[in-house]
Amino acid sequence: MSEIIKAYRYALDPTPAQVEILHRYATASRCGFNFALGMKVAVYDHWRRGRDRLIAEGMDKAEANKRAPKIRVPNRNRTQAYWRETRGQGFIGPLPEGQEPREPFAWWEGVNNRAYYTAFEDADTAWKNWLDSLAGRRPAMGFPKFKRRGQARESFRIVHSLKNPDIRFEGPRRLRIPGGGGQPAFTVRLHQSPRGLTQLIEADDAIITSVTVARDGHRWHASVLARVTQQLPDKPTHRQQAAGRIGIDLGVKSALVLSDPLVLHQGADPVLTVDNPRLLANTARKLARAQRVMSRRFVKGAAQQSKGYQEAKAKVAKLHAQLAARRATTQHLLTKRLVQQYSEIALETLNTKGMTRSAKGTADRPGRNVRQKAGLNRAILDVGFAEIHRQLEYKARWHAVTIARVPTFFPSSKSCHRCGWVDTDQTLADRTFHCQACGTIIDRDANAAHNIKIHATPVQP
Repeated sequence: MSEIIKAYRYALDPTPAQVEILHRYATASRCGFNFALGMKVAVYDHWRRGRDRLIAEGMDKAEANKRAPKIRVPNRNRTQAYWRETRGQGFIGPLPEGQEPREPFAWWEGVNNRAYYTAFEDADTAWKNWLDSLAGRRPAMGFPKFKRRGQARESFRIVHSLKNPDIRFEGPRRLRIPGGGGQPAFTVRLHQSPRGLTQLIEADDAIITSVTVARDGHRWHASVLARVTQQLPDKPTHRQQAAGRIGIDLGVKSALVLSDPLVLHQGADPVLTVDNPRLLANTARKLARAQRVMSRRFVKGAAQQSKGYQEAKAKVAKLHAQLAARRATTQHLLTKRLVQQYSEIALETLNTKGMTRSAKGTADRPGRNVRQKAGLNRAILDVGFAEIHRQLEYKARWHAVTIARVPTFFPSSKSCHRCGWVDTDQTLADRTFHCQACGTIIDRDANAAHNIKIHATPVQP
């Protein structure tokens, strides 16, 4: 038996009163993140000013980084302790003329404390990721940003004690979320049945560890994280072993081009190519119209936008949420079928961030074909190359499937999969591969899929 972490996502049907509670929890989580990040930024700015003084005195920047006064950036525990001490106190120091004293953290009341603690942890994670990127331990990322009201995604996360769990299902379609701040726990109705998870919990094969509630467009969703104990296969099934390895070439014209047939639906014919559903392009016209309406109703400088603007903004958010849901459904279907039917999956090692980098260039060296490159970037992100790879990696472990890869710059579409001849003159406009050595004529992407299947090397999980 193996223990794995699984997330079960459910749409919620909250009452209007519960929607207000969810908004309050999400606001508190956002403010808690900003509170923790603000403490870190203040300490870092103090250190940076000391370092800049040394640089101004003529010291080398690398040496100044070493000699600047050492600082201790507050972690979650220190942030939590300071927050507990100051959350009920008024502002210290003289107030502006005519301003009444008020509590500094008015958003903390009526919310479970654990919603703040997880927000403090998220701030720690964001800060650590930025430091790791500076040290080269992870891909480059920018300085952590504060979450702005109206722009940041509304969400909050609550953990509980496994010895005394208070996040649980009540009845056939109810989820209990613990209260706090003098407010009782509340039970939210689920849009679909959680029977699969509740059966595992009743059989002592699963235990809930946390719940993340977030608003996606017009709907609230709860992602219940559970520690599940189940029997994972130690080797592929006979059907998977008989099928062997499959090579996959991801693209824009066709989302997937396969070296071997894949059955997507029971009773359907096997396919060698999976057409790109072009979800973004199909929604673009409706989305652009909704965004124009929202833009016309926006009043610059207004303290509060009109009800019409809020309605238009909600419609845009709903379209984006529906688009994301359709994309996720397609990706999960494809990755599930692949790990169910083959024992080994061969992929390219793709740098999606580099592939979707803008071609705008700089003022001194402007780029070419910027609009065409922007359209290509949108199409790549619409298919979701990185997400498909991510899903295949974790689902492969659940089905005893091996992941194999070819290097990033392997010429999969320029090499003949039969004799190995390389066409150095091939361009992106050439959609058919013609081998000058053995005479093979094959679709460019199908040739790439076969090459990936032949030359991929298994990677360690």
